[in-house]
Amino acid sequence: PQQASTFPSDRILRQAPPSLAQSKLAEKGCTGKRCYCCCYCTFFLLILAIGLFVAIVAANFVQPEVTVKKTQFTGFMVSPSDATFDVDLSIFIDNPNDWPIKATIQELNARLYSLDKKAADEIRVAHYLGLAMLPKPVVVDVQSQTTFIMATNVTIKSTPNLRTCSRASIGIAAC
Repeated sequence: PQQASTFPSDRILRQAPPSLAQSKLAEKGCTGKRCYCCCYCTFFLLILAIGLFVAIVAANFVQPEVTVKKTQFTGFMVSPSDATFDVDLSIFIDNPNDWPIKATIQELNARLYSLDKKAADEIRVAHYLGLAMLPKPVVVDVQSQTTFIMATNVTIKSTPNLRTCSRASIGIAAC
């Protein structure tokens, strides 16, 4: 019987030969330092590319134009106790931007005021009427012009003891 050798060189000779991939890597000298350097350079180039992309998009950004095109009364009802009317706001958005500047407006609220332009003292008091809301989401695509409607229902309660009519009063009275 053969006796097991205790010399380290004998154990090295009995190990399985390295695979072809391992020998190619060993020939090229793929060490831990080289792998770290390669990963670091790849990460740096990726961050540089993302930064360049953001800079180009920001430089080409144009503020979209948002305007109220029309305000329309769509219903009106008067009773002895109050007056109710429906108001539709037509909103226009012009987005001149290219990809990736597009949006979906999920929720939008607008406060409505009535401005007393014919006030005798020329102090134009704004009277709060109500809150207009977006009925459904609106998509504003790239290089597009989008028009959508916001609606509200306004109720004005009468004031029973009002003796004279006044522009400054929001109440309804029989004059």
